[in-house]
Amino acid sequence: MNEQPPKVPTASKVVYQNPWITIHEDETITPDGSKGMYGYMESKDSVMVVVLDEQRRVFLVRAYKYPSKSWGWELPGGGGDGEHLLDASKRELEEETGIRADSWELLGKHYVCNGLMTEQMATYLARGHHADGQKEQSDETFAAMRFFSLEEIDAMIAQGDINDCQTMTALHLLKIKLANG
Repeated sequence: MNEQPPKVPTASKVVYQNPWITIHEDETITPDGSKGMYGYMESKDSVMVVVLDEQRRVFLVRAYKYPSKSWGWELPGGGGDGEHLLDASKRELEEETGIRADSWELLGKHYVCNGLMTEQMATYLARGHHADGQKEQSDETFAAMRFFSLEEIDAMIAQGDINDCQTMTALHLLKIKLANG
């Protein structure tokens, strides 16, 4: 399949930048000659970690997210910071929770919001956990953290207690993994 992109950039400029994101504004042209503009955010890739215990429960953190001004349960994770994504996953899990794991498996890598940003998220499954890591003091706000059964997680999604799409994507990847053995 040799599909042509419907919009081709003719010019691009950075309209905002900080250490975490860069906002681009591109002038575009379509195959029929129509001109337009497209804005998007460039950011580093991110990671989500599914810690699964022996009872098939998943570890979640209750976090406050400043942009949405909301609380919700989510998987540990965060920015890849330019690291190999497995290393970033191990770092994020330990920093946020104090948990380390013996076994790691990549469940998938997907775009976070491909119509708006360049970021891809890698989801790792971590097993053989132990809480002997070094939890970092950070500006992130976590109200609680604990393990939940898959049934509890389904109810939390239905009730809106899990409101983060990256977490929901990672949990779906876990369900596929568990269904396929």
